[in-house]
Amino acid sequence: MSTQFDEKEKKYIEEKAQCFLKDSKYSGEEPVNIIKLAQNIGFTVGNAALISDSDGFIVVKDNYTPLYGVPTNKLIGVNSQRTIEWKKFIIAHEIGHYYLSDVNKGNALFAHREHRKGKDKAENAADYFASNVIMPKETFEKEFESLKDNNLDMADKVAILASRFKVTEEMAKRRIEELELWNNGN
Repeated sequence: MSTQFDEKEKKYIEEKAQCFLKDSKYSGEEPVNIIKLAQNIGFTVGNAALISDSDGFIVVKDNYTPLYGVPTNKLIGVNSQRTIEWKKFIIAHEIGHYYLSDVNKGNALFAHREHRKGKDKAENAADYFASNVIMPKETFEKEFESLKDNNLDMADKVAILASRFKVTEEMAKRRIEELELWNNGN
């Protein structure tokens, strides 16, 4: 299935990511402290013993009853075997499901992220949401632009951006592609 969105869909996802950053009282700090932001909107976040193909999950219930023994109605579990960079992305991805779903209309939510290619549109939308949260567009573009005159090749720029945003090089490269920064004379 296509991972691309039309401009209207991209704009909608970007706006939802901005809503989350505002709702969670994001202060503009880099790198984004996704656990703190998730907690700011009422989520409990923790490691989970999951099979290797599962990255994480989100469970939201309308009533405050224990979820998997945890006293919360909003829970995100992350595969304990993932790197810190991937955990950060997975948490943002799961929050994407929350913001992009109809859970705010009183519906319960359960979603999980699998570590595979060829995901459906909802999974790709949550991935794009996550990129917008952990690598905010304006900040990422500004950081990319700051590297322009340093005579660096693209691999070096990717490595520097990955380090600055505490993400994998794959994530930084994908964000450069999403923002179409490759072809802007950089």
